[in-house]
Amino acid sequence: MLIDSAYKSRILRGDKVTTIRYGDYKAKLGSEIYLVITPSDTAIAKVRITKVEKKKVKELTNEDAKLDGFSDVRELVRELNKIYGELHGDDEVTIIGFEVVKRFDDGIPLKWLKGLNYREPAEIARLYLENREKLNLNRETDFIMRRIYNEGLGRAVRTFGPKRVQGALLKTYHALYSAGII
Repeated sequence: MLIDSAYKSRILRGDKVTTIRYGDYKAKLGSEIYLVITPSDTAIAKVRITKVEKKKVKELTNEDAKLDGFSDVRELVRELNKIYGELHGDDEVTIIGFEVVKRFDDGIPLKWLKGLNYREPAEIARLYLENREKLNLNRETDFIMRRIYNEGLGRAVRTFGPKRVQGALLKTYHALYSAGII
C-alpha cells in the first residue's frame, strides 16, 4: 500500500493507524501487506489490515480524522481534497485500519522486494546461513549475507554498496529457489 512520505513518522509513532482512500478501495481484512512510502518507493513496515469501512465523505467524524493522524474532520477533508481533487459529501471513501507488525528501520526498496518475490532480505540471509553448504555461493555473497543477518540491510548497503547487495540477494534468492528451499 502506497503512502506519502510525509506520513512516515506519524505511522511509525502510531499516531496514524488508518488511511482513507477515495472510492471502493479493495483491502482484505487480516491480510499483511507492505507499507511503501512515495516517492522513494521504499517499504518502511509490514502492516496487518485491521479494518475496512466504506463511508460517504459527509459521514466522516473527528474520530476518523484522529485515527488518520489529523486534528479534526475539517483538516482531514482539506487533505483529502488536496490528494483527490474536490470531494463532495456523497462521494464514497474507504477507511483502511492497520497495525504495524514489523518495522524496517533501514527501509527496503520496493523493486528489491519484487525481485525477491516479496521475501524480506533478512529472511533470505537467514535461509542462506541455514543452508549455505548446499548452495555453494561465492565468498563476497557469503560476506554480504552474513552482514545482512548480523547487522541489518542498511549496514550491508553502507559497507558493500546497493548494487552489490542487491546482486547478492538476487543470487542467493535464485540459489535458494533452485535448491527447493523456497
